[in-house]
Amino acid sequence: MEQRSGERKAVSLDAVVACARFGLIRGRIVDLGLGGLYIEAQTSIVPIDAEVSVTFRSGDDWLKIKGRVRHQSLQGFGIRFEAPDADCLQALQRLLPTMPRVPAKAAPVLRMV
Repeated sequence: MEQRSGERKAVSLDAVVACARFGLIRGRIVDLGLGGLYIEAQTSIVPIDAEVSVTFRSGDDWLKIKGRVRHQSLQGFGIRFEAPDADCLQALQRLLPTMPRVPAKAAPVLRMV
């Protein structure tokens, strides 16, 4: 099982996930870190390892981050970031210290790669 390499913070941010195969999916980011995020969505049809981009707003910052789906659950899916640009990383570094930590127990995972 793949382990996270960084700490995640609890958030509640509306987001749109874009996937070439399935189009746009609206959801809510519930945990966020420098390496990835978990998004609750009404669907978990995005396949594992699919390339996606996530767009969301935090304060005055609009962020768009590319990544890959790493796991799915009944509530949504986890995304690992792939080479976020410097502006995006700076915005995340400003945002994350203000957020609470996520509890150690995560949502159950149904499928992993």
